[in-house]
Amino acid sequence: MSNHRSEYFLGLDLGQSNDPSALTVTERRTPLFERGIGRDGYDKGTPEYTVVHIDRFKLGTSYTDVVDRVAAVKEAPETGNDPPLVMDATGVGAPVVDQFQDKGLRPAQIIFSSGDQVTQDGQKYKVPKADLVTSVETLLQAGRLEILEDLPDAEQLVEEMRRFRVKYTANGHARFEHATEADSDDVLLSVACALWFAENAPLRELRTANIPL
Repeated sequence: MSNHRSEYFLGLDLGQSNDPSALTVTERRTPLFERGIGRDGYDKGTPEYTVVHIDRFKLGTSYTDVVDRVAAVKEAPETGNDPPLVMDATGVGAPVVDQFQDKGLRPAQIIFSSGDQVTQDGQKYKVPKADLVTSVETLLQAGRLEILEDLPDAEQLVEEMRRFRVKYTANGHARFEHATEADSDDVLLSVACALWFAENAPLRELRTANIPL
């Protein structure tokens, strides 16, 4: 006999002057199997993910308005009990991050690195961009990631996934980039940040975010 546990992860890609910000909510559903008569607790199965919400902000939306919208989504009853917020903080100054901190949002900050190793300093993670996009690709290929079709920007996310290309450097490392310079990746990266964190964050970070383990 089995049940499941649902948790939600907010992903945020902060736009610059020429690209929009995007906020997504992804549900993680983990199967729970009863261990048997006379034994308490459950065994956990392999989690699956569903993108259940997308907010793609209009170009030029202020960070203050983005912060307010993120807070509203994070506090909504549909997203559970204080879900973690994982944001792409690459190129974002401390004053911007402080706006989220001042709102009590406590974001985990993903910073794209040029290396091939993940490093952590508190709530800051330096992550190769290829690792984030690979997280999405791996889950899709395994049939563990889906997108609700009726979401307003579901087609945008699917198109961004389709446009991304993998290229290999001279030393054999995978690198992901756009097919053209005009392509956008804001929704994809917001989902990628959330998925990478959900799959890789240390247990202590999930406890801090009030995710039951």
